[in-house]
Amino acid sequence: MWKERFRKIKIIATIILILGVAVYLIIAYQTAKSISIVEKKITGVYPLSLDNYEVRFSLTLKNPKNFDIEIDYISYNIYVENEFVGKGVKSSFFIENGIHEYDFSAIFSIKNTSKATQQLIMKNDADVKIKGEILIPAKFLGLFTWKHIKIPYEINKKI
Repeated sequence: MWKERFRKIKIIATIILILGVAVYLIIAYQTAKSISIVEKKITGVYPLSLDNYEVRFSLTLKNPKNFDIEIDYISYNIYVENEFVGKGVKSSFFIENGIHEYDFSAIFSIKNTSKATQQLIMKNDADVKIKGEILIPAKFLGLFTWKHIKIPYEINKKI
């Protein structure tokens, strides 16, 4: 009699555990899918030396769910007059519920660009483009990633 009750309790506990994990996975996946970019902008390009410049930009992200989500990384490639000049990555941070602005900066060198591009940068008359992606993992109880959601973005600005 006690063995039969104990077996039923084990079965019920197992079902509750499986349902809890399934609900968590659904919430994590739906939250990750609901992340969106509300605004993206290059806030400035600043000379650090004759050859090195810093570009600052921001992404405003919206998380409409009441569930914080971890970002694997936000990557960015920097182009000046369609010439690749640098790249960067911001990894492992959380996006909280609501709308939040995240600021980034990267340093790039113009040494390997064409003379025409160098002159445009020095005259503050160059087109700057940042292309990247946000990689959001859907994690199983925070232990392993079973799926990724990618959100690409592109920002252009004449400096």
